[in-house]
Amino acid sequence: MAALVAATGAAVVVTQHLRDEGPVATSIHWKTRPGPRYRACFRLTRTDLVEVSVVDSADRVARVLTPGEQLAGGDAAHCFDWDGRTAGGQPVAPGLYHLRLDLRRADRVAVSGERLRIAAPGATS
Repeated sequence: MAALVAATGAAVVVTQHLRDEGPVATSIHWKTRPGPRYRACFRLTRTDLVEVSVVDSADRVARVLTPGEQLAGGDAAHCFDWDGRTAGGQPVAPGLYHLRLDLRRADRVAVSGERLRIAAPGATS
């Protein structure tokens, strides 16, 4: 049993050492566009295969903006437009939404701190 515990501990140390540390994405933010359209922009610290999703306050995916795209790291901003609708074409419910980036190669997730408020139709915010 002690050998199993020691081997597990060693594996954790090795895998943590191999994992890239530091931020994987920066400047994650929303830009409001004319009409019910939104633009989510961010920068990556290194090139990765990224899935970009809009997520509600209960961490449910409202819409996947890209299922997995190779995006370059560095100074280039990556922006994705969203029409405020689900994949099925229905308007999302009023509430707060944020952006989630699943970086597959880094095996990390980045979440925007900035929230986008979607108001009820006809409501003023």
